[in-house]
Amino acid sequence: MSLILLMNNFWKDKKVLITGHTGFKGSWLVLMLKSLDAQIFGISSEKREGVYQLTSLDSLIDKELFLNLSKDNPELKQNLKSFAPDIIFHFAAQSLVIDGYRNPSLTVKTNVIAPINLIETIKECSLDTTFVIATTDKVYKYPSKDNVEGSELGGTDFYSTSKVSKELIIDSYINHPDYKNINFNKVRSGNVIGGGERANNRLFTDLIYAINNNMPIELRNPEHVRPWQYVLDSLYGYLLVAENSYMKQTSQTFNLNSEINNKYSVFQISELFKQYADYKEDILVNNNSPYKEVEILKINSSKAENDLGWKAKIEIPRIIQLIVQWEKHHKKENSPEYSLNEVGDYLNL
Repeated sequence: MSLILLMNNFWKDKKVLITGHTGFKGSWLVLMLKSLDAQIFGISSEKREGVYQLTSLDSLIDKELFLNLSKDNPELKQNLKSFAPDIIFHFAAQSLVIDGYRNPSLTVKTNVIAPINLIETIKECSLDTTFVIATTDKVYKYPSKDNVEGSELGGTDFYSTSKVSKELIIDSYINHPDYKNINFNKVRSGNVIGGGERANNRLFTDLIYAINNNMPIELRNPEHVRPWQYVLDSLYGYLLVAENSYMKQTSQTFNLNSEINNKYSVFQISELFKQYADYKEDILVNNNSPYKEVEILKINSSKAENDLGWKAKIEIPRIIQLIVQWEKHHKKENSPEYSLNEVGDYLNL
């Protein structure tokens, strides 16, 4: 049975709030939920380049609001109360290790203070809702181990430490008797990739920039290995987490990782991208970055497979092919149809 048949009845007409809806993952989640006939309310700090702009995503959203969640804002309470979301995906975040080094204060405000403000506003509005918060695969103290959800947490930089702090705060809310109307769920996903990534210091942002400008590809950490996964594989996991929590009224934590894709180095990914894009420029290595990043990241998602029936479906060669095709198409046209078709193909697997 196709994914769309499994999921469509649940999501049809559900009121869903996505924070960070103009970002990479948030934009693809809008496309996915639109395909499942949900009502969508997006909150972001600003409009962003990438999927949001290249697919004219604002035309698909029922309601959107632009504000800073790390600050008190009366508009947030007014709009939350009027929309009354059944499910909230909190994707708004400072999601880059290097930016964490460069701006620790902004990183902590965005990744720690903003979710607290959102949760407190949910409580003030007396909403019964399911809350799914994106953290990261980088929250584990020993990142190269086969980490499961109960493995020890720990951060080595401002980004990972802010995410660990976020996790501990969510745990405190789960244990607080005054917040039982909210089902809290934490999702630790691997390195999500797909068409339209434009965040600075991301591998595919750099690859696409090099090709668009006919330049050599410059890599910071060519031997680093990441838990790569297709953006729709990851988001399908988020949807299952939300559905499971909503139906069972539970709060849980899940890892999402594609085991078969968790073996490729940055260099291998770049070589495959060159091959599918038919790009002939050289790959150069820049070892001048002063910022330390973890060499190998691994997470174990057996719990998601056993409890939710989730498993990543798309392997790296096909993911890269899809990215190349997406980028070529959006050089010619800015509309949601191509991406909605990609979502439709995935849901009908």
